[in-house]
Amino acid sequence: MSNDSAAAMEQTIQSESLEHVFVEFPDLNGVSRGKQVAADVFLEKWQEGFSMNLTVLEAGALDDWDADSYYGVSTDFADGTLHPLPETFKLTPWRADTGRVLCEFTYEGEPVEAYTRSALARVLDDLAELDLEATAGSELEFSLLEETADGYEPFTAYDHDCVMSATEVAAPFYDRLSDWAEPFDVPLTLMHHEDGAGQLEVLFEHGTPMEVADRAFDFKRLVTEAARPTDWEATFMTKPFTGASANGYHLHIGLFRDGDNVLADDDTDDRQLSATGRAFVGGVLDHAEAITALTCPTVNALKRFVPETFAPYTASWGYNNRSTAVRIPQSDPVRVETRIPAAEANPYLTTAAVLAAGIHGIRNETDPGEPGTGYVTEGRRLPRTPGLALRALEDDDVLRAALGEELVQVYLDAKRAELDAFVEEVTDWEQRYIEII
Repeated sequence: MSNDSAAAMEQTIQSESLEHVFVEFPDLNGVSRGKQVAADVFLEKWQEGFSMNLTVLEAGALDDWDADSYYGVSTDFADGTLHPLPETFKLTPWRADTGRVLCEFTYEGEPVEAYTRSALARVLDDLAELDLEATAGSELEFSLLEETADGYEPFTAYDHDCVMSATEVAAPFYDRLSDWAEPFDVPLTLMHHEDGAGQLEVLFEHGTPMEVADRAFDFKRLVTEAARPTDWEATFMTKPFTGASANGYHLHIGLFRDGDNVLADDDTDDRQLSATGRAFVGGVLDHAEAITALTCPTVNALKRFVPETFAPYTASWGYNNRSTAVRIPQSDPVRVETRIPAAEANPYLTTAAVLAAGIHGIRNETDPGEPGTGYVTEGRRLPRTPGLALRALEDDDVLRAALGEELVQVYLDAKRAELDAFVEEVTDWEQRYIEII
């Protein structure tokens, strides 16, 4: 913690006459949780921290909770402590009298291992042992939906990939999003209408992995709040409708040593990967099934993997090939784009998992094989069911060690409970059997 950032936070709260401070943190699913604290109470107590029930870290994506949860039983259902990080303090543009600060999460003075922001910090420490520094960038897709008497419909009626007139329909939403983005320190670079009806994609600037994970977390919050005054519902759900385009989360990683790009082959002129770059890709592909479990976190998310689309279908890679799990864009500097994650993924867990897999690849000089061309449908298929993905994660000793045994176990327990609840639910699709069987 910097004394300068702490002083700046306190001064802003006082000079802006704030009434409230949101004390926030990402849960296992990347959902923003926390408390609204009166500003004067925050100024008095922020250095000692604020209590928070440990079991909120274990809630499922639908906010369900298991009475036998890991942290509940092992701690006798105790509280942990949220410690505000002054360098993350921001004014909330949708609430004129309020600020927001992210936190670290501890229990009895020690970091909570299942806190995903801390897991990313641990992986970045591991990267530093290789004398490497990483950059990251994010592309996030989401859907704007209109609520109708029959449920939800996309805010545009047809597929409009980069059609400007369709993009302009979202102007009331985007103007608000753009106005709020700068004061909330989420530097947007562009927005366009994506391939699916009602689907948008927004890109923002590259930065350090933690900065970009924080931005992705903040961006989701910003999108939700910007949509609230309109008649639209913003969702990062992967596939809101049968047959519709799915929302993905493309994570870009650059690697540098002493300012030099270690992913690039300096002996070629066509932006080819170096041996280190190939090994990083090989590591990501080696752990693709476990990465799928961590970055496609709901029963809906895996419905994105359809052959001959711009979503991946196999554990594959290619140069500028949008059908592969790992793509090397036609970019300068050379970077690696992982296309497995769904839009609803936790950005901290996503970044940590991809980096941990790539680090393992570098250490073991893993060969990724030959790059794929065209629609890549041959090779190891990515898991199409949550059960297969979760089993792959359970069996992946490398990612378990890198991310933390407690975190992985808590994740497995939460996702299996969610899967059990889904399996027990009778859907409208199944009820078609009534007139047949």
